[in-house]
Amino acid sequence: MDIEYMIISFSSTHQAMHFEKCLLMHFAIELIPTPRHISASCGLSIKFEVEDHISLIKHLEDEDKMGIKLYHFIIGNSDCKIIPLEWEV
Repeated sequence: MDIEYMIISFSSTHQAMHFEKCLLMHFAIELIPTPRHISASCGLSIKFEVEDHISLIKHLEDEDKMGIKLYHFIIGNSDCKIIPLEWEV
């Protein structure tokens, strides 16, 4: 069975902390070290459930997303698929 989750990576720690504050009261998120499979200027990322993807994007529609990237991780038995996503839904 595959494990799926979403990651937001940031270009600065300030951005990561700001987005964590915006999302923490509304979604089950986790501030984590940025996975080594993706590149980012900041060592922090936010992990959240795939089911929250659309609501989370709508919640952040007025935020500046310059330098911020969104990924869908799918981890299987022998591989890890990373799908970069756009912010628009």
